[in-house]
Formats: sequence, structure tokens, C-alpha cells
Amino acid sequence: MTLAGDTAQRLLMDNGFSDWEGVLRDLGLSGVAVEPLRIGYRSTLEVLAFARDILGHLADPEAPLATRHGAPVEFHGFNEVGAAVAFLSEALRELSMHEPRANVAVIARSPERADIYFDGLFKAEVPRLARVADQDFAFRPGVEVTDIRQVKGLEFDYVILVDVTLSQYPADDESRHLLHIGATRAAHQLWIVSTGIPSPILPRYMIED
Repeated sequence: MTLAGDTAQRLLMDNGFSDWEGVLRDLGLSGVAVEPLRIGYRSTLEVLAFARDILGHLADPEAPLATRHGAPVEFHGFNEVGAAVAFLSEALRELSMHEPRANVAVIARSPERADIYFDGLFKAEVPRLARVADQDFAFRPGVEVTDIRQVKGLEFDYVILVDVTLSQYPADDESRHLLHIGATRAAHQLWIVSTGIPSPILPRYMIED
């Protein structure tokens, strides 16, 4: 029997899980090998490096390996949501013209924040836009707006993490895990959008640039 799972992608912080060794010990199993899988096939080296930075002290000492390079992870900071929506609307309309087969996930931490971005992008007439609230993803070209708990285990060509701010992602372990989950959904390119004070768990080099 083989069990596989990424301990960095935890949605529940209070379920007693710490690591695979602890689970095996609690189950009374001996003679079982734990072999880390080091190669990441979904995301680019740039995305994986960013996701590892997000984990901070939770990251595995040995960095994962990637099979390919891609575009740098981009940070876009704004003072308020309206400016962020205007920027994203223009960028997404342009993307739909140049890459009509691309699928994009716009991911907020909460359903309420996802609603705000969906409403703004809808009013801006972003094409092929959908709001996903119950994992009813179409897996077709277009833009799907959702919250971070909907996307675990999935992948998208492009991922835009919105409201990556101090209030939404404070410096705690839950925020690190959730942001790591969101970031590693990106197969090709990842954008980080902040509206206000950026999250303190973002790499300093990204914000200062």
C-alpha cells in the first residue's frame, strides 16, 4: 500500500496531524518507509521557489526540484480593490485575446472576498468569467473566481492570488499553508495582488522591488 500527500497543503490546523512519522506511530505501524517526493511536475521553478519562501519555517530543509522554468512570480500592489479590479480586468481581457485557450483562477482567501472580485470583473465585462463556489469548475478556457479552499488538488494555467494583505494573510501557520496551496495551483504563471498593506509572509525582495 502506498499513501501520498503534501504536508504543506493543510486546510485544517486542528486535526492533530503533524507529519507522516507521527501518523504511522499513532497507528502502531512499524517497518514503513517514508520517502519524500522531490520533483514537482505541475509548477515552474519560479512558482515552487516562491511557494517555499511562503512556508518559511514550515518548509522542508531540502528544496523541491522543478522540471522547467517559467515567468517570474509578479507582485502588484494597490491602495484599494477598485484599482486592483481595473488592472486585472484589462490584463484578463488582453490575455483572452492573445491566449484564448488559457484557463485562469482568481483566488481569494474567503468566499466573501471572491464575490467582491467577481462582481468587479463581471461589471468590467471580462469574457468567459465564472464564479465557482462549490468546486463546480468547468476546466475549460476562461476565468474562474473562487476561494482558496476550493482549489486544493487542482491546477490552472494562470493563477492570480488577490488580497494578499496583512488582514487576509497574517503571519501565522494557517496563512502560510493556505497561500502555499493557492500558489502551487499555477502551472505556468503566478500573480500576487495586494490591496493595502502586503502580507508579512510575502518575501521581502518581492515587496521592496
